[in-house]
Amino acid sequence: MRYVVLLLALGACNTVKEDLPGQSRIKAEAYGYTFNVFPADPDFQVVRTNMGLPKRDTFALAVAAAVKQATGCEVAEGSLKGDYNLTRGKMRCP
Repeated sequence: MRYVVLLLALGACNTVKEDLPGQSRIKAEAYGYTFNVFPADPDFQVVRTNMGLPKRDTFALAVAAAVKQATGCEVAEGSLKGDYNLTRGKMRCP
C-alpha cells in the first residue's frame, strides 16, 4: 500500500498545478535540465523532470531557454515565480 501512495505522489509531481485552458505538454532541454513546458499564452508553467540539485545561477536561464525552445516566445522580464520544481511566468510572443 505504501508503494501505491508513493507512486501516486510521484506522478502528481509532473502535472500542471493550475487550470490553464488549452494546456498541453511540450518537452524541452536546456543547460542540462529537462522540463515539461505547459504554455497558455501569455502564461506558462514549467515542471523540471530531471533529478539532481539545480544550480541557482543557471536555473532561470534554463527555464527561459526551455520556454523559448518549446514556444518560440521570450520570458517576460521579472515574471518568473515558483521554485526549482514548478516555475510559472509570462511570455512575450512576437
